[in-house]
Amino acid sequence: MRKLYINQKVLSMKEKFTVLNDQESPVYKIVGSMFAIPKHFDIMDLNDNVIATVTKEPITWMPKFHLTIDGKQVATIKKQFSFLKPHYEISAAGISVSGDFWDMNFAVVRNEKTVGSVEKRWFSVGDKYEITINNPEDELLIVGLVVAIDYVKHAEAAARSSANG
Repeated sequence: MRKLYINQKVLSMKEKFTVLNDQESPVYKIVGSMFAIPKHFDIMDLNDNVIATVTKEPITWMPKFHLTIDGKQVATIKKQFSFLKPHYEISAAGISVSGDFWDMNFAVVRNEKTVGSVEKRWFSVGDKYEITINNPEDELLIVGLVVAIDYVKHAEAAARSSANG
């Protein structure tokens, strides 16, 4: 089992995240496109090589993303319509993601077995997520899921804020 931590940089002109291990050493860098269509996030190794990309489909009823690892599309992540509990459909080998009411904690399940989990840390500047990965081969998949779900949360919060303001 491995623990990773994603810290979002709040006051950055670009959407930037750093993925750290449990010794707080950088493992990956994540950089979001600023004005590009379609919106995408590159997951890079420490030498700035892109090893995975999360791309948002530009025109969909519910948010939908494609995860590409090493140049191959490995998953599609789509938010499902639900009233209380956020739910995401993942098209990668029987994987599903469900979260609590506030959409802050997620379980990643494959064939009814938990392969990873994500917990949001409440008392931090910016969003900080603790990711538990049970199988090393799922690491980039789970990091990509967190990036997509985090983007949906922020986009929905921004839409609510502009509608109320």
